[in-house]
Amino acid sequence: MKPKLTQEQKLTWKLTQQLGQAIEILQYNGFQLQQFLEEQMKENPLIEIETESFTSDYTRPKQGMGFDESFWIDEEQDLADYMKEQLIDKDLSPSFREIVEFGIDSLDENGYLTVALTDWQLAFHTGEEMIEEALELIQSLEPAGIGARTLQECLALQLRRKPVPNHLAIDIVTNHLEWVADYRIEEMVLEYGVSEKEIKEAIQDIQALYPKPGILVAGRTSSTIIPDGEVYQSEGTWKVALTKWNRPSVTIYDYSLNQNDLSQEEKEFFQKYTQQGKWLQKALIQRSDSLERVFAAIVKHQILFFDQGPERLKPLVLREIAEELNLHVSTVSRAVKEKYLQTPHGVFPVKFFFQSGLKSNTGEISAYAIKILIKEMIDYEDKQKPLSDQKISELLKHEFHIEISRRTVAKYRLELKLPSSNRRKRRMHNE
Repeated sequence: MKPKLTQEQKLTWKLTQQLGQAIEILQYNGFQLQQFLEEQMKENPLIEIETESFTSDYTRPKQGMGFDESFWIDEEQDLADYMKEQLIDKDLSPSFREIVEFGIDSLDENGYLTVALTDWQLAFHTGEEMIEEALELIQSLEPAGIGARTLQECLALQLRRKPVPNHLAIDIVTNHLEWVADYRIEEMVLEYGVSEKEIKEAIQDIQALYPKPGILVAGRTSSTIIPDGEVYQSEGTWKVALTKWNRPSVTIYDYSLNQNDLSQEEKEFFQKYTQQGKWLQKALIQRSDSLERVFAAIVKHQILFFDQGPERLKPLVLREIAEELNLHVSTVSRAVKEKYLQTPHGVFPVKFFFQSGLKSNTGEISAYAIKILIKEMIDYEDKQKPLSDQKISELLKHEFHIEISRRTVAKYRLELKLPSSNRRKRRMHNE
């Protein structure tokens, strides 16, 4: 029984490992995939992989379509998007998800919460417990320390995430952080009744933390945008083609053929690397098929975008595509992560096509399209009497049959990095 059990355990571990690698390959963009394949060729002497070199002849979204550069999702990774992606696999009610996302949108670039809990509570007419639960969820996300209200809380959150939390360090950052800055070792020894060595170890743990965890995300950039697929029109139909570097060709050379005099060790060598090569072939085909299916489904749902432009972008969520393709939501999430599509309107991140939205009298409209309207209203407002968020809400209702609250207008305006009406008026007078 024992040999059989051991074999089954090895097989289970191998299958689990291969599944994990297949999932990892799916989330690679074209550039990351090429790097991965180069490593595979170094490790496996029996395979050869043909990949295409990259070109950089790609454009950002074109001008003159009702939006400008501020609507482009920057190459620099957005902290709010990064955190909202972590909510995908969490089973949250729509109302609670909105509360959590409001909190995420209220983080500054350093990752600190900028809204008071009482204001957060009033914004949703909900209880204190609900807001505290939302904050606790945000503070459990990556990077550690996110969602803190003070530097002390930020550092304590990071320390509590350690495999073995240093409770002495947690107490020091919570109650005596200034002692760390001044390196007041003796006072800490007297205060806590521990050895100087323990205090110095606690200080080392504290000094290894990040006082601005949001920068860890917002500071990461991709040096080059490489489209993973192209959307084009053929005979009146929108179609998708993966770029060539997303369809690499793997050749396996079996040098063991007709060589009966191989040693057992040599046979095992050829068997191992041949199997690895076959698995890689299969995983790459599966990745390409998954990407193509997901991209094609997105194009089908966003046909008005391709026909008429970005202002006709429809609301779309990952779950819709997942259910349509009979895939798990996390699979779709990995398929679109850090991927880009070349379109007639320019190159867009694939996640751009997933937009929240709401219903209007003329049908569903995406948050992105509403932002375009809000920006245009502010661009063409009477500069002597800038539009308040409440007035914008009323104009959207009366002129476009779109009903959104003043609070939602304020949220979208902040996402567009547009100041309030008071600040716009003050800025004009200062000029």
